[in-house]
Amino acid sequence: MKHILLIFILLSSAAHSNTPQHKSHSYNGFHGMALILAGDKVLASHMPLYAPPHNYQIVYEVTTNDTHLKIIKNALNESQKKQTQITILPTKFDLNLLINKLTPTLTTTVFNGHFERGGTALFSTKLAFKNPLYVKKIAITQPEKEEFDLIKVSAEQGVVIHKIQSKPSYDSLSLVALTNGKYNGKLMCDAPVTTALASKLKTCFKSVPSYLETRDFEVN
Repeated sequence: MKHILLIFILLSSAAHSNTPQHKSHSYNGFHGMALILAGDKVLASHMPLYAPPHNYQIVYEVTTNDTHLKIIKNALNESQKKQTQITILPTKFDLNLLINKLTPTLTTTVFNGHFERGGTALFSTKLAFKNPLYVKKIAITQPEKEEFDLIKVSAEQGVVIHKIQSKPSYDSLSLVALTNGKYNGKLMCDAPVTTALASKLKTCFKSVPSYLETRDFEVN
């Protein structure tokens, strides 16, 4: 009986060792983000890519100390006029903190322009990710039409986000007015990825996109 039991244990151990072990992908890394101003709130939008560890569209309300927050808001107002960008690069961290809708405070460098495309570092600050507004994994599918989601920032302010799908695609955030938390327009826009994309989005949502990225989602 002892021999039979030993053989059973050995066979069970061998079978277990040959079973594929499914490990979750590490989301620890450097995760750049774009900042936009929605009313009096500063929003940080993760700059996604198709592959892990960047394959999530995430938008948070963020804040920092009064001095740096005022500088950021002034910079965002100027960038909106000039249709430029304000971006941030936190120190290396695990994106699962945001995927799981936690509220970390991250040491962050603020850039005038795109942090990877010639942007100028302005200053560093501790940025508190205080309120998760949108978390969605990129679904690499071919839609029949462009798809959008509504992010409610307040009862009067919303942001329309384009759902990134298969190439060619784009990432965009457009401010829209809400009435008692409701959007009276339509979450639709026949906007192919062309040089006229920004104008098309402006026509659909009555405002110039606060953020628009196509290069990371174009056909190579």
